[in-house]
Amino acid sequence: MKITKRQLRRIIKEEKSRILLEQEDDIVTPAATDHHWPRIDWSTSIGEIVDKWIDMEEKTFDTGDPSMTQDGELSTVEAKQWWAQQVEAASLDLDNELTLRVRKATLSAMKEITEKLVNGEYA
Repeated sequence: MKITKRQLRRIIKEEKSRILLEQEDDIVTPAATDHHWPRIDWSTSIGEIVDKWIDMEEKTFDTGDPSMTQDGELSTVEAKQWWAQQVEAASLDLDNELTLRVRKATLSAMKEITEKLVNGEYA
């Protein structure tokens, strides 16, 4: 079975996300264990936005930009491939960073609202 580079990178991203999620579970503070916070798999939604970001960044390729052509040392075809490789590599970091930030922000918001609920602010 053949897979494309993009599919392989997606598999790597998903595996890295899973590992990061497991690491987060190992760093649970005592206060966080008082509650069983709901969890969902963010990878689909984040993956979609990262894919759109990849498409957007690949379209920004500009032969007139020296940083994209290594100061004119690359042909247009080579430069475009080089740019796509950079975008793809950056997308792995973006995917992981978005996943971590969304999880942290979500957990923080749930804790904050739960505390307000327990303190009777919704009575």
